[in-house]
Amino acid sequence: MRRLVSTVLLLLLLFALLPAQVPTHAQTSPRIDVKSQYIIDRYGFATINETVKFTNNGTSSVQLPSLSFGVGNLSSKVAAYNLTGKGFSLGTPASPGGPFSVSGGSLQGGNSTSFVLSVLVNGVVSTAKNGSLQVLTLSSPEINNRVDTLFEVVKMPASTAFRSQPLGLKANLGGSNNTYSASLTNVASPSAQTSVRAIAKSTNQDFHPLRAYGASRVISASSSGSPLLTDTIKFGNMGTTALTGLYVDALAASNAGVTILASADPRLINPYTIPLTGGAIDLTLVAIGYPTSGVPAGANYTISYQYALGSSHFSVSGGQVKISMPERPPIKAFVDSYTITLALPQGASVVQGAPGHLTNVTPWQSGHAQVAYALTVGWAIDSAVPAASLMFVLLLLGLFVARTTTAGEEVAEEEESSGELASTMIKAFDEKTNLINSLWPEIEAKDPNEIDKEYFDELRGRLDTFRSRALQRLNEVRQKSASQRFSEVVNQIQATEREVERAAKDKLNLYQQYYLKQMRKEVFDRLLPQYTKRLGRALDQLSDELHTVQREAKLL
Repeated sequence: MRRLVSTVLLLLLLFALLPAQVPTHAQTSPRIDVKSQYIIDRYGFATINETVKFTNNGTSSVQLPSLSFGVGNLSSKVAAYNLTGKGFSLGTPASPGGPFSVSGGSLQGGNSTSFVLSVLVNGVVSTAKNGSLQVLTLSSPEINNRVDTLFEVVKMPASTAFRSQPLGLKANLGGSNNTYSASLTNVASPSAQTSVRAIAKSTNQDFHPLRAYGASRVISASSSGSPLLTDTIKFGNMGTTALTGLYVDALAASNAGVTILASADPRLINPYTIPLTGGAIDLTLVAIGYPTSGVPAGANYTISYQYALGSSHFSVSGGQVKISMPERPPIKAFVDSYTITLALPQGASVVQGAPGHLTNVTPWQSGHAQVAYALTVGWAIDSAVPAASLMFVLLLLGLFVARTTTAGEEVAEEEESSGELASTMIKAFDEKTNLINSLWPEIEAKDPNEIDKEYFDELRGRLDTFRSRALQRLNEVRQKSASQRFSEVVNQIQATEREVERAAKDKLNLYQQYYLKQMRKEVFDRLLPQYTKRLGRALDQLSDELHTVQREAKLL
């Protein structure tokens, strides 16, 4: 009996203590994971990305703590900053260089949320007394709170390395993913870690600081009435070796070339058309003015080049050419002065002017310039010469308002509809082609740690969206087919488009298998040229067929 009583008393004591133990297991703060990236650009500036993820592993909601980030002695170099993340706000820093404070609300149990604080810094490159290049480097930011994990990354341009790695970071050098990194756990209020690191000499042009003193983009009209751009960049070579390639941001169609225009110094004899290999202009060409050597260290140079604006940046309607293009300058660098202007030939008039002059432009320049001009009688869009007859011009400009017979009216409407629908279809296919060609450099430039299956699914979704739009335009053209020859060309385009789609998806699957570590690098390197050649062949055939349907539409 005594033993029974003792047992009952023990159980009652345990039940009495149990409620007092439960609160000790309740979560009062979320888990905090931080990825701190310091990304050095080829032209001598850097971007700091602080990616923060909050995770509530409990069952009840918790309040998100405010986090403050400092960048140490890089604060005087800060040129711009922004915050992305739903439900978070960025407080006004005490000084332009920070610290930067981010606040959020509450987080429900079992959920997670994140934000990215980005800071743009300039002037991080200097020249030592011995002539070597040095970079002011941020290994770790200052954070006012304990974090569960802190992943520190210093990312270099391809083929670029420090002579000695930043303290505490491990080198991972190779190809286009040159990084120094470290992973820390349970870090209590880390302070900013900065250092000056010397860049190892390299024959590659992947890191070559320069100063862009000025840039301009002049919008004109070609003989066909379509937009023609002339970009000019004035820059100084701030590196220690000759600059042999200049990476530019031309708004041209994919795989298009640019025509180098005459410069005052050195003088060019004739305009010279060159390809944009990987987005770069080869400065060693004779036409540039510094044959075989490039622009020498310490030298200033002005380059001007001309090209047709890509079709995705403009539309034609009712005799007006409407342009919507990014305001960013033609080179990814800090630019002291930048202008966008219109210089139209006779026969064209301004409908909406260009934004004009901008100063102290950063590589983050956002917004779009909306420009429009009108074409008078005598122009013919998509034709190399002025219209052969007044009737054609009036049809083109949408000014043909009356016809004397019903049959004549039906024919005129059919001509106008076929031409417009064909142009719209071609533009839709051009947009898809541009998207396909942009996928591969986008994937290769992305941080491999951020690539997962969801990312590739999102890329396939983009392809499907652009394909649906192009096929819709193709079906509209097919319904207006007025000749057997025209119908045959349209049907062939659909067959070729299927091959383009298969080839693009197969190449995307190849990239996914490699980046998700389902395929060895040697296998990927062996197969990639075959997949690229197949896709290129299909895109070339599609381009030829689109030109054919354009010609056939004009004959209807």
